[in-house]
Amino acid sequence: MGEFSSEAQKRRAVVKEIMDAVMSGSSGTIARYFAPGAVFSNKNNAGIIDAPWFDRMEGEYRLNGEEEAKSFLNALLKRATYISYKPRGTIVEGDDAASRCDWTRQDESNGSLVTGTTMYWFGFTSDGRIRSIETIGSIHSVIAARRSENSVGPVL
Repeated sequence: MGEFSSEAQKRRAVVKEIMDAVMSGSSGTIARYFAPGAVFSNKNNAGIIDAPWFDRMEGEYRLNGEEEAKSFLNALLKRATYISYKPRGTIVEGDDAASRCDWTRQDESNGSLVTGTTMYWFGFTSDGRIRSIETIGSIHSVIAARRSENSVGPVL
């Protein structure tokens, strides 16, 4: 049991580090965890609102090596600045893991606040590197920035 528990703990630590990096906007050294040819798949329900920043990274990306992983992660993190986030648990079972995170961010184009949840599914290689990450994001609410109908300048 000790060896299994230790592998699960390592995978849990990797998941936590990646979630923290994605949500904080700082990739650090997480690219080293990706196996060559790792696949990152990102989906969301952003079509329900006008949120161009949210669907820019939607799709499936194959990361061929650490440099490509670094480049992809840096592009992803540039578009994902969160005001707050709260991890809601991680499950590790064998070579698979899942995690959920609730978040709030501000839309850079109109100042509205957007809240949502993202689910993450991780697949690991036998040597503990990531072979796949699938994310599905769901927007819960959009709170429009306050604007005065009579004002000409910015609202202070």
